[in-house]
Parts: sequence; C-alpha cells; structure tokens
Amino acid sequence: MKKIVLLIALSAGMFTAKAQEIEQLLVLGKDAGTLMQSYLQPAFEGTIYNLNSGWYRTAKPHKLLGFDITLNATLSTVPGNRKNFIFKTSDYQNVTLESGVNQAELPTAFGGSTDQVLIVSKDVEVAPGVTQPAEFKMDALEGFGEEIGFDQVPAAMVQAGIGLPFKTDVTVRFVPKVGSDSFKTDLFGIGVKHNILQYFPIAKRIPLVDVSVFGGYTKLSSQYIPGEDQSIDMEVTSLTGQLLGSIDLKIVNFFVGLGYSTGKSSLVVNGDYEFQYEDPNTGAPIGSPQKIDKDDLPNIKNDVNSFMTTAGMSLNLAFFKIYGSYTLQEYNSINAGVAFSFR
Repeated sequence: MKKIVLLIALSAGMFTAKAQEIEQLLVLGKDAGTLMQSYLQPAFEGTIYNLNSGWYRTAKPHKLLGFDITLNATLSTVPGNRKNFIFKTSDYQNVTLESGVNQAELPTAFGGSTDQVLIVSKDVEVAPGVTQPAEFKMDALEGFGEEIGFDQVPAAMVQAGIGLPFKTDVTVRFVPKVGSDSFKTDLFGIGVKHNILQYFPIAKRIPLVDVSVFGGYTKLSSQYIPGEDQSIDMEVTSLTGQLLGSIDLKIVNFFVGLGYSTGKSSLVVNGDYEFQYEDPNTGAPIGSPQKIDKDDLPNIKNDVNSFMTTAGMSLNLAFFKIYGSYTLQEYNSINAGVAFSFR
C-alpha cells in the first residue's frame, strides 16, 4: 500500500509544510476519525482565525477607484488547552493504552512529545469466512510544536482592494487552483467595508476619524491525491463581521476593530485503501491485505465562534504602508504586513 500522507498546513493560499503519515491511523477504522478529530483540532481552528485576520489597516475607505495591494502574515497562538487532549479508551472501539490506564493526556498537532503506546485489537480474515484475532502496537502521534519552535498557526496571503461609490471598499483574496498532479489548492475571499460615520453630522467636525462596518468571507480548499482513486479533501471557510474605527494622520494611523469570528473546517478521506496486518513478534503477514470499509474512513469537522477585538497601527510612507495589529480572541493573533496604496 502506498503511504498516505496528510498535508495540513496552514498558509493562506494553501495547506503547506507539515505532513503526518496516516496510513497507520486508517487501520483503526472508525477509531481513526475519533483520534484525528482531537489531534488536528488546533490546526484547523487556528486556520479559521487566520483567515478572519488581516483584512484591514484602517477604517477609512479608498476614494473612488483608489486601490491597494497588500501582503500580510498572521500567527494565531494555540491556547494551552488545545496543545493536549484526553485520550479515553471508552471513546474507542478497538484501541487501548499499553500502560493499562483508562485515559491519558496525548499531544495534539501543536503539542509536544509523548511516550504513550496504543494497542490495537482487530479480527483479521485469514481465509474466506475465517477470522483470527490480531493485536499490534502503535506509537501515539506526537505534536510538532517543539520541532518547528513555536506554537502558533501561520498564514500569509496577498489581497487587493478598490474604492467604490458611497465610501465603500471591496477587498478580494484569490488564488486559482494551483499545485501538481498529487496536490491542488485554491482560495477565494471577499470583504466589504462601508463608512457609516458619513451619515452623522459630526463627521464634518472630526475629519481625521472614520467609523465603518466590515464583513469578510474566505474559502480555502485543498486536495491531496496519494494514489489512484484516492483523495484527502480539506476545506476551511471563515466569516467575520466587525465595527471598525481609525484615526488617520499623515504619517501614522491607529485603528481598532470589534466583532465576531466564525468558521467551519472539514477533512474527508475518500477512496479504496488496504492494510496488511503483521504478526508483532515475527513480522509475518497475517492473512491477505484487508480492505478498509469506506464507511470507516475519517470524516472530521470543526467549527469556531469567538468575539474578537483588534488594535493596530500603520506607518504611512507616501503610497507605501507598513502596519501591524493584535487581535484578542480564542486564538490570539498577531498580524503584520505591507501595502502599496493609492488614493
């Protein structure tokens, strides 16, 4: 059987960089989805928060047909309660802990290391209609927080905005389907900012202050194809609504945002997979390769909902802007970027 590699990652136009072999997890059957749900939760949740960040650096819309091109990067910090999860044998059909205890704390994708070993018990068909109990050991998955040196989920993206009538901006994020024969990804996002201070007489007395409402939506899709008629499909959608305020000076401006962040993610394994069981003592194969029931393939989902408060500052050097911000939410985020802005 070809190795099935799960690519998770977490950069705004694509899933990247960290791979975990999940061939050994698929043999767990229905238990594979249960284990992956807990292990991958912070990776997907952090991605949702990343996609809801970095939309703006001011509450002031462009003038008509004014535009900007922005490159920004975000790091969303994984909270302490998402670096580990409690593995309970009662949640699994065929998996126990070698130590014999009923539960243990295991690392998530952004956790540390562990010496825990899982015991998998299965009935293997050794002849038509004849099964034999089989048992084998599997090291628990370790996190890669220590390996990469930080506990933040990263993202980076390019976006462009343009000024429309009625003091309104539209911002677009777009990556066409790119990749290779084995891996493809695409991204689309759209955000709208509208100045509401213009409807109040006080607006003329405070020309340096702007107040706007903002809404943004992003969808990120990726597909990894490990073999013929096999695929691992990943999708993340995010949605945010915020009230923005800013004081725009010539050289520097300060901005704040208050709103809500929500989103959903899914990972679905499709296709036909086989696994060859082996005797743990001799290494000899037990029976013939066993097909994994399609109904047992992982189909995991996550969703997030969190209030968010953002504060930041932008340094304005003619048409060149450098900015940074910090967002308080379930996964606190740091965002920084550069923009080329006209009008």
